[in-house]
Amino acid sequence: MLLSSVACLYYSWKIQENPIPEEQAEQPSNLSMPEKPLDKTAAQVDKTAAQPDKAAPLPVPVTPTPQISVPSFTKTPPNDLYRRLLPAVLFLLTFVTVMTMLLIYMDTVALGAQQFRLNMSRDYELARIGQASAPLVAYVRQLHLAPRGPHRLPSAPAPTEKNAVLDRLLGEVSNGTFIEYLPRGARSPTSAYLEAARGWAGVVVRAAARDYLALRGAARPLHACLSPTDHPREVTYQESDSHSSAFSSRVLCLPLYTVLLAADATEADYVLLGGDSVLPALRHVPFQQVHLQVLDIRMTDAEVRNKTTAFLQSHNYTVAATFPDGIMYHLNE
Repeated sequence: MLLSSVACLYYSWKIQENPIPEEQAEQPSNLSMPEKPLDKTAAQVDKTAAQPDKAAPLPVPVTPTPQISVPSFTKTPPNDLYRRLLPAVLFLLTFVTVMTMLLIYMDTVALGAQQFRLNMSRDYELARIGQASAPLVAYVRQLHLAPRGPHRLPSAPAPTEKNAVLDRLLGEVSNGTFIEYLPRGARSPTSAYLEAARGWAGVVVRAAARDYLALRGAARPLHACLSPTDHPREVTYQESDSHSSAFSSRVLCLPLYTVLLAADATEADYVLLGGDSVLPALRHVPFQQVHLQVLDIRMTDAEVRNKTTAFLQSHNYTVAATFPDGIMYHLNE
Protein backbone atom coordinates (compact mmCIF):
# COMPACT_ATOMS: atom_id res chain seq x y z
CA MET A 1 0.00 0.00 0.00
CA LEU A 2 2.72 2.32 0.86
CA LEU A 3 4.57 1.39 -2.29
CA SER A 4 1.56 2.15 -4.46
CA SER A 5 1.22 5.57 -2.94
CA VAL A 6 4.89 6.30 -3.54
CA ALA A 7 4.58 5.20 -7.18
CA CYS A 8 1.59 7.44 -7.78
CA LEU A 9 3.36 10.43 -6.32
CA TYR A 10 6.40 9.74 -8.46
CA TYR A 11 4.33 9.44 -11.60
CA SER A 12 2.49 12.68 -10.84
CA TRP A 13 5.74 14.51 -10.28
CA LYS A 14 7.06 13.20 -13.62
CA ILE A 15 3.98 14.39 -15.48
CA GLN A 16 4.23 17.85 -14.02
CA GLU A 17 7.90 18.03 -14.87
CA ASN A 18 7.43 16.76 -18.45
CA PRO A 19 3.87 17.45 -19.56
CA ILE A 20 2.56 15.44 -22.55
CA PRO A 21 2.02 17.52 -25.73
CA GLU A 22 -1.55 18.20 -26.72
CA GLU A 23 -1.12 16.55 -30.12
CA GLN A 24 0.03 13.37 -28.42
CA ALA A 25 -2.68 13.65 -25.85
CA GLU A 26 -5.29 13.98 -28.61
CA GLN A 27 -3.97 11.02 -30.51
CA PRO A 28 -5.98 7.94 -30.06
CA SER A 29 -4.52 4.91 -28.64
CA ASN A 30 -5.02 3.13 -31.90
CA LEU A 31 -1.69 2.63 -33.70
CA SER A 32 -3.22 2.66 -37.21
CA MET A 33 -2.44 5.40 -39.84
CA PRO A 34 -3.68 8.75 -38.37
CA GLU A 35 -6.38 10.55 -40.37
CA LYS A 36 -6.43 14.04 -38.82
CA PRO A 37 -2.80 14.87 -39.54
CA LEU A 38 -3.51 13.80 -43.21
CA ASP A 39 -6.52 16.07 -43.31
CA LYS A 40 -4.54 18.91 -41.82
CA THR A 41 -1.74 18.39 -44.30
CA ALA A 42 -4.22 18.33 -47.25
CA ALA A 43 -5.81 21.49 -45.94
CA GLN A 44 -2.44 23.16 -45.74
CA VAL A 45 -1.66 22.01 -49.35
CA ASP A 46 -5.00 23.39 -50.58
CA LYS A 47 -4.39 26.62 -48.74
CA THR A 48 -0.92 26.89 -50.25
CA ALA A 49 -2.26 26.16 -53.75
CA ALA A 50 -5.00 28.72 -53.32
CA GLN A 51 -2.44 31.43 -52.64
CA PRO A 52 -0.48 32.18 -55.88
CA ASP A 53 3.21 32.55 -55.66
CA LYS A 54 3.95 36.12 -56.62
CA ALA A 55 7.57 35.33 -57.37
CA ALA A 56 6.84 32.46 -59.83
CA PRO A 57 7.37 33.44 -63.56
CA LEU A 58 4.49 33.39 -66.01
CA PRO A 59 4.35 30.37 -68.36
CA VAL A 60 5.70 31.06 -71.90
CA PRO A 61 3.55 29.68 -74.77
CA VAL A 62 5.41 27.12 -76.81
CA THR A 63 4.71 26.99 -80.58
CA PRO A 64 4.45 23.41 -81.77
CA THR A 65 7.05 22.50 -84.42
CA PRO A 66 5.47 20.99 -87.60
CA GLN A 67 6.62 17.52 -88.22
CA ILE A 68 6.43 15.57 -91.48
CA SER A 69 4.90 12.30 -90.89
CA VAL A 70 6.49 9.49 -92.88
CA PRO A 71 4.16 6.59 -93.34
CA SER A 72 5.44 3.38 -92.03
CA PHE A 73 5.08 0.84 -94.81
CA THR A 74 6.14 -1.98 -92.56
CA LYS A 75 3.06 -1.61 -90.40
CA THR A 76 0.65 -0.58 -93.22
CA PRO A 77 -1.95 -3.06 -94.41
CA PRO A 78 -1.46 -4.34 -98.01
CA ASN A 79 -4.54 -2.60 -99.49
CA ASP A 80 -3.62 0.74 -97.93
CA LEU A 81 -0.04 0.31 -99.15
CA TYR A 82 -1.22 -0.25 -102.73
CA ARG A 83 -3.42 2.86 -102.61
CA ARG A 84 -0.46 4.96 -101.49
CA LEU A 85 1.89 3.57 -104.12
CA LEU A 86 -0.57 3.78 -107.03
CA PRO A 87 -0.11 7.57 -107.77
CA ALA A 88 3.67 7.18 -107.79
CA VAL A 89 3.51 4.21 -110.16
CA LEU A 90 1.11 6.05 -112.51
CA PHE A 91 3.39 9.12 -112.56
CA LEU A 92 6.40 6.95 -113.33
CA LEU A 93 4.63 5.19 -116.20
CA THR A 94 3.41 8.50 -117.67
CA PHE A 95 6.87 10.03 -117.43
CA VAL A 96 8.51 7.05 -119.14
CA THR A 97 5.87 7.07 -121.93
CA VAL A 98 6.24 10.78 -122.61
CA MET A 99 10.04 10.64 -122.63
CA THR A 100 9.99 7.65 -125.00
CA MET A 101 7.68 9.44 -127.44
CA LEU A 102 9.84 12.57 -127.23
CA LEU A 103 13.01 10.61 -127.99
CA ILE A 104 11.35 8.89 -130.96
CA TYR A 105 10.12 12.24 -132.29
CA MET A 106 13.57 13.81 -131.93
CA ASP A 107 15.20 10.90 -133.73
CA THR A 108 12.66 11.16 -136.56
CA VAL A 109 13.24 14.91 -136.94
CA ALA A 110 17.00 14.43 -136.88
CA LEU A 111 16.84 11.75 -139.57
CA GLY A 112 14.56 13.95 -141.69
CA ALA A 113 16.94 16.90 -141.39
CA GLN A 114 19.90 14.71 -142.25
CA GLN A 115 18.11 13.33 -145.30
CA PHE A 116 17.14 16.85 -146.37
CA ARG A 117 20.75 18.03 -146.15
CA LEU A 118 21.82 14.95 -148.07
CA ASN A 119 19.27 15.63 -150.80
CA MET A 120 20.38 19.25 -151.01
CA SER A 121 24.03 18.32 -151.45
CA ARG A 122 23.90 15.20 -153.63
CA ASP A 123 23.33 15.04 -157.37
CA TYR A 124 20.91 12.37 -158.54
CA GLU A 125 21.30 10.66 -161.90
CA LEU A 126 17.86 9.61 -163.15
CA ALA A 127 19.45 7.25 -165.64
CA ARG A 128 16.44 4.96 -165.93
CA ILE A 129 14.38 7.72 -167.54
CA GLY A 130 15.25 8.29 -171.18
CA GLN A 131 15.15 11.69 -172.79
CA ALA A 132 12.26 10.62 -175.07
CA SER A 133 10.26 9.01 -172.24
CA ALA A 134 6.56 9.76 -172.66
CA PRO A 135 5.93 10.22 -168.89
CA LEU A 136 8.89 12.60 -168.66
CA VAL A 137 7.70 14.64 -171.65
CA ALA A 138 4.16 14.80 -170.25
CA TYR A 139 5.50 15.81 -166.85
CA VAL A 140 7.50 18.70 -168.30
CA ARG A 141 4.68 19.81 -170.60
CA GLN A 142 1.85 19.74 -168.06
CA LEU A 143 3.60 20.87 -164.88
CA HIS A 144 6.46 23.06 -166.05
CA LEU A 145 5.29 24.53 -169.31
CA ALA A 146 1.85 25.77 -168.39
CA PRO A 147 0.81 28.50 -170.85
CA ARG A 148 0.92 32.04 -169.58
CA GLY A 149 -1.92 34.48 -169.64
CA PRO A 150 -2.34 37.23 -172.25
CA HIS A 151 0.79 39.14 -171.31
CA ARG A 152 2.87 40.95 -173.89
CA LEU A 153 5.89 43.19 -173.79
CA PRO A 154 4.92 46.86 -173.64
CA SER A 155 6.97 47.66 -176.71
CA ALA A 156 9.24 45.80 -179.10
CA PRO A 157 12.95 46.25 -178.38
CA ALA A 158 15.30 47.36 -181.11
CA PRO A 159 16.45 44.60 -183.46
CA THR A 160 19.92 43.29 -182.87
CA GLU A 161 22.68 42.21 -185.24
CA LYS A 162 21.56 38.63 -184.84
CA ASN A 163 18.07 39.59 -185.97
CA ALA A 164 19.61 40.87 -189.19
CA VAL A 165 21.42 37.54 -189.68
CA LEU A 166 18.18 35.65 -189.05
CA ASP A 167 16.35 37.77 -191.62
CA ARG A 168 19.10 37.02 -194.08
CA LEU A 169 18.96 33.27 -193.41
CA LEU A 170 15.20 32.77 -192.92
CA GLY A 171 13.61 35.91 -194.26
CA GLU A 172 11.25 38.10 -192.26
CA VAL A 173 9.33 35.17 -190.82
CA SER A 174 6.31 35.80 -188.60
CA ASN A 175 4.86 33.42 -185.99
CA GLY A 176 8.03 31.41 -185.78
CA THR A 177 9.24 29.17 -182.95
CA PHE A 178 12.26 29.69 -180.72
CA ILE A 179 13.95 27.99 -177.76
CA GLU A 180 16.07 30.06 -175.39
CA TYR A 181 18.04 27.72 -173.12
CA LEU A 182 20.50 29.66 -170.91
CA PRO A 183 21.84 29.01 -167.39
CA ARG A 184 21.23 32.56 -166.14
CA GLY A 185 20.64 36.13 -167.23
CA ALA A 186 17.80 38.27 -168.55
CA ARG A 187 15.85 37.74 -171.75
CA SER A 188 17.82 37.75 -174.95
CA PRO A 189 17.03 40.91 -176.96
CA THR A 190 17.03 38.82 -180.13
CA SER A 191 14.23 36.49 -179.02
CA ALA A 192 12.42 39.36 -177.26
CA TYR A 193 12.29 41.28 -180.55
CA LEU A 194 11.02 38.22 -182.44
CA GLU A 195 8.32 37.70 -179.82
CA ALA A 196 7.15 41.33 -179.63
CA ALA A 197 7.56 42.42 -183.28
CA ARG A 198 7.06 39.20 -185.24
CA GLY A 199 4.71 37.24 -182.97
CA TRP A 200 7.06 34.35 -182.38
CA ALA A 201 6.28 31.88 -179.58
CA GLY A 202 8.62 29.70 -177.64
CA VAL A 203 10.11 28.61 -174.34
CA VAL A 204 12.59 30.50 -172.16
CA VAL A 205 14.63 28.25 -169.84
CA ARG A 206 16.70 29.46 -166.89
CA ALA A 207 18.58 27.46 -164.28
CA ALA A 208 19.02 30.33 -161.81
CA ALA A 209 15.90 30.63 -159.68
CA ARG A 210 16.08 34.43 -159.39
CA ASP A 211 16.42 34.91 -163.14
CA TYR A 212 13.62 32.42 -163.76
CA LEU A 213 11.26 34.36 -161.48
CA ALA A 214 12.23 37.64 -163.19
CA LEU A 215 11.31 36.45 -166.70
CA ARG A 216 8.86 38.65 -168.56
CA GLY A 217 7.01 38.20 -171.80
CA ALA A 218 4.53 35.82 -173.36
CA ALA A 219 7.00 32.97 -173.80
CA ARG A 220 6.50 30.00 -171.54
CA PRO A 221 9.13 29.90 -168.77
CA LEU A 222 10.88 26.75 -167.59
CA HIS A 223 13.06 26.35 -164.51
CA ALA A 224 15.69 23.84 -165.56
CA CYS A 225 19.31 23.44 -166.54
CA LEU A 226 20.76 21.79 -169.62
CA SER A 227 21.61 18.16 -168.96
CA PRO A 228 24.89 16.93 -170.49
CA THR A 229 23.49 13.38 -170.66
CA ASP A 230 20.58 11.62 -172.37
CA HIS A 231 18.58 11.46 -169.12
CA PRO A 232 17.42 14.02 -166.55
CA ARG A 233 19.43 14.93 -163.47
CA GLU A 234 18.75 16.72 -160.21
CA VAL A 235 21.60 18.92 -158.99
CA THR A 236 22.40 21.75 -156.61
CA TYR A 237 22.77 24.97 -158.54
CA GLN A 238 24.79 27.95 -157.34
CA GLU A 239 23.13 31.26 -158.04
CA SER A 240 26.39 32.95 -159.04
CA ASP A 241 29.64 31.94 -160.66
CA SER A 242 31.41 32.34 -157.32
CA HIS A 243 31.29 29.17 -155.23
CA SER A 244 31.28 31.31 -152.10
CA SER A 245 27.66 32.27 -152.77
CA ALA A 246 25.50 31.32 -149.82
CA PHE A 247 22.31 30.85 -151.83
CA SER A 248 21.81 27.66 -153.81
CA SER A 249 18.77 25.83 -155.10
CA ARG A 250 17.80 22.43 -156.41
CA VAL A 251 17.16 22.34 -160.13
CA LEU A 252 16.15 19.65 -162.59
CA CYS A 253 18.48 19.31 -165.57
CA LEU A 254 16.64 18.23 -168.73
CA PRO A 255 18.06 17.04 -172.04
CA LEU A 256 17.56 19.38 -174.97
CA TYR A 257 15.55 16.78 -176.86
CA THR A 258 13.11 16.42 -173.93
CA VAL A 259 12.43 20.17 -173.93
CA LEU A 260 11.94 20.18 -177.71
CA LEU A 261 9.38 17.40 -177.41
CA ALA A 262 7.56 19.00 -174.47
CA ALA A 263 7.35 22.38 -176.22
CA ASP A 264 6.38 20.87 -179.60
CA ALA A 265 9.44 22.59 -181.05
CA THR A 266 11.25 19.78 -182.82
CA GLU A 267 11.15 22.00 -185.92
CA ALA A 268 12.20 25.21 -184.19
CA ASP A 269 13.38 28.13 -186.33
CA TYR A 270 15.81 29.56 -183.76
CA VAL A 271 17.54 27.80 -180.83
CA LEU A 272 19.74 29.77 -178.42
CA LEU A 273 21.97 27.67 -176.15
CA GLY A 274 24.53 28.64 -173.52
CA GLY A 275 26.63 27.15 -170.74
CA ASP A 276 29.29 24.53 -170.28
CA SER A 277 26.97 21.62 -171.12
CA VAL A 278 26.09 22.69 -174.65
CA LEU A 279 28.45 20.39 -176.57
CA PRO A 280 27.68 17.25 -174.44
CA ALA A 281 23.95 18.02 -174.75
CA LEU A 282 24.17 18.35 -178.54
CA ARG A 283 25.86 14.95 -178.77
CA HIS A 284 22.67 13.31 -177.41
CA VAL A 285 20.25 15.08 -179.76
CA PRO A 286 18.87 12.77 -182.50
CA PHE A 287 19.37 15.19 -185.43
CA GLN A 288 17.62 12.82 -187.80
CA GLN A 289 14.41 13.35 -185.83
CA VAL A 290 14.57 17.15 -185.39
CA HIS A 291 14.79 20.10 -187.75
CA LEU A 292 16.50 23.04 -186.06
CA GLN A 293 17.19 25.67 -188.71
CA VAL A 294 19.43 28.10 -186.78
CA LEU A 295 21.56 27.28 -183.74
CA ASP A 296 22.98 30.22 -181.76
CA ILE A 297 25.66 28.86 -179.41
CA ARG A 298 27.06 31.17 -176.73
CA MET A 299 30.66 30.26 -175.92
CA THR A 300 33.97 32.03 -175.45
CA ASP A 301 36.43 29.15 -175.09
CA ALA A 302 38.28 28.76 -178.39
CA GLU A 303 38.85 25.03 -177.96
CA VAL A 304 35.18 24.37 -177.19
CA ARG A 305 34.13 26.51 -180.17
CA ASN A 306 36.32 24.48 -182.51
CA LYS A 307 34.97 21.17 -181.18
CA THR A 308 31.38 22.42 -181.44
CA THR A 309 31.91 23.64 -184.97
CA ALA A 310 33.40 20.33 -186.02
CA PHE A 311 30.55 18.38 -184.45
CA LEU A 312 27.79 20.50 -186.05
CA GLN A 313 29.48 20.44 -189.44
CA SER A 314 29.30 16.67 -189.28
CA HIS A 315 25.50 17.06 -188.93
CA ASN A 316 25.09 19.32 -192.00
CA TYR A 317 25.47 22.69 -190.28
CA THR A 318 27.58 25.59 -191.49
CA VAL A 319 28.85 28.67 -189.71
CA ALA A 320 26.49 31.55 -190.56
CA ALA A 321 28.02 34.30 -188.45
CA THR A 322 30.57 34.80 -185.69
CA PHE A 323 30.06 37.09 -182.69
CA PRO A 324 32.21 37.97 -179.69
CA ASP A 325 30.04 35.83 -177.41
CA GLY A 326 29.42 32.89 -179.73
CA ILE A 327 28.73 31.46 -183.19
CA MET A 328 25.52 31.14 -185.20
CA TYR A 329 25.07 27.96 -187.28
CA HIS A 330 22.60 27.36 -190.11
CA LEU A 331 21.21 24.01 -191.25
CA ASN A 332 21.85 23.23 -194.91
CA GLU A 333 18.65 22.27 -196.72
